[in-house]
Amino acid sequence: MKRYIYMIAAFALMGAASCQPDEEVAVHASFTTDKESYDVGDPVVLTNTSTAENALIAICKWELGKGVVSYETTPENISYDQAGEYVIKLTVTSDRGAKKSSFEKTILVVDNNIRPVADFSWSPEKVVAGEPVQFTDRSTDEDGEVVAWEWKFGTTTSDKQNPEFTFAAQGPTEVSLTVTDDKKGKNTKTVTIDVGRGTINLDLLWLYPYDDTKDAYVFGTSPAVSPDGEYVYVTSTGYSLVCFTKAGERLWAFDIGKDGASAENNSGSIKVQSPTPSVGGDGTVYALAGFNEPNKGAGGSAFYAISGGAAGGSQLWYVNTGVNTSFRFLSPAVTEKYLFIVARNVPSGHQNFQVYDKSSGNLVDERHVNSGSYGGVLPLKNGMVIAGTGGSHGMRVYFPDGTGKWKFSCVKSNGREHNYGGTGEDKTCEAPNGTQPASGPGGKVYILFQNQGVRADKSLGGGIVYCYDPAKTVYGQTPEPDWYCPVKGDCAQSGMGVALGEDGTVYAATQKTGSEAAHVTAISAQGVKRWEHAADGDINGVPAVDDQGFVYYNDRTTGKLVKLRPEDGSRVAEIKLADELRSSPTISYDGTIYVNGMKDDKPTVFAVKGAAEGCAASWSQQGGNPSKTEYMY
Repeated sequence: MKRYIYMIAAFALMGAASCQPDEEVAVHASFTTDKESYDVGDPVVLTNTSTAENALIAICKWELGKGVVSYETTPENISYDQAGEYVIKLTVTSDRGAKKSSFEKTILVVDNNIRPVADFSWSPEKVVAGEPVQFTDRSTDEDGEVVAWEWKFGTTTSDKQNPEFTFAAQGPTEVSLTVTDDKKGKNTKTVTIDVGRGTINLDLLWLYPYDDTKDAYVFGTSPAVSPDGEYVYVTSTGYSLVCFTKAGERLWAFDIGKDGASAENNSGSIKVQSPTPSVGGDGTVYALAGFNEPNKGAGGSAFYAISGGAAGGSQLWYVNTGVNTSFRFLSPAVTEKYLFIVARNVPSGHQNFQVYDKSSGNLVDERHVNSGSYGGVLPLKNGMVIAGTGGSHGMRVYFPDGTGKWKFSCVKSNGREHNYGGTGEDKTCEAPNGTQPASGPGGKVYILFQNQGVRADKSLGGGIVYCYDPAKTVYGQTPEPDWYCPVKGDCAQSGMGVALGEDGTVYAATQKTGSEAAHVTAISAQGVKRWEHAADGDINGVPAVDDQGFVYYNDRTTGKLVKLRPEDGSRVAEIKLADELRSSPTISYDGTIYVNGMKDDKPTVFAVKGAAEGCAASWSQQGGNPSKTEYMY
């Protein structure tokens, strides 16, 4: 019993102790600032001076203005980017009893900061998709320094001061730079950059099969463009001259075989060569028709002038050039007053080199070339004319005779002693085979021949490029070339030739021969070979050069348009277009590339867009320019 009494007493004492009142808990919120007034962007230094009695401070809640809250014991890196009065409030809470205390203080922020000026530049100035662009910060700050950069390239951002950026797609793209100074002042500059098509891009814009004539074929003929770039003209051996808008709308067709011109060869096939139309400065289209091997084409071959443009398609004049006349690789050369053509065969009593009055179609002059000529004619601004012969007869040089006609010099009757590509004797010259000659701004003439070993051994190349200066070519004397350069490949009867870059580089296209691949060869203006590019398939045409210097050719075998880098001839792009391409690419005045060839057994025209904004300001392609006038210098 006594034991239980002691236990009850102990519990009673414990209960009495637990009923004693707690020690009083208190917290006191307090803080100081290093200043009462601040400039925009200045750091605000806070010192937490809060205290607690019989407890610890468990929570510090800082309300720093404009909804900013911090739970740090003492917040750091506090500043304000706008002027005004800011109330800073601190609420502290104890760890015992959840006691709270608040303290607030108002500070003044004034704006004495001069904002930075955002500015930048970029290089290169002409921006194209896929090529890196270097952006350079040129921002300034009058009363401090710029400390942060925020670039926006469309949806992509960068915080580098001088970033490099590559635009993935063409089109207008907004670029902005926001700079922040050491007082957190900001300024933004925004520009819209028109990003051009990347140099590697080749995209098909449209295609159109344009001749349903049975067995109609494209070989030698290439598209021609009106001087304003709005209309594109194509033909085939179906002898339908078709006009398209640059957007691919077919406007009209004119039958250039309606007066009896035949495309048949002796076997009855029309899968043969045909010429390219040309377009005069007033938009008139000039077209030749007639393959006419012997006993074919009873109606005679034809030469037409046709009105061009949307309201065109009407015959302006027509000339019957004769039953035996045959036109292969050429476009009618268009000068201020005359039209020049070269035919392979002509009726008895006529000559192969012919000059016509542009306005009436009347024959002005005709001179001997060689009965086997496949075409290629080049009138010069000084009045001279260079015309292709047949076989190994070189290129005939014609001089104006002062009476409105032309003359050529030779020793023997109709000889070749003073032709380009010869050595001064009436014997083997280099063989033109329908080559397309070119001229440059200095008046010099460039010709690709089939190498006959006249000046360079055939083992050095099946083709050979000559450069002549007409200013040094004297009537009655043997012309000497400035230089010559053998090239790999062949210059057979397939419409080969040369084009020129703006820097004077000569680009020659040759076809496949035996085990030797078809090539595009770059030769300097001084006659030094710069590079060689071997094609995957064959080439039957002339290269073309755009305003950025890139070189194009049609690969006959693969049906591809191929784009080469001018520095080294490396392939940068290609696009599969047709089943076969036996033509030359035409680069229009706006950079659109027009190609015609065979697709699904039909003559088809293709429009391709790359990065170019035009053709090179030189003899840039077959015919010299997109209108194929063969007349520039």
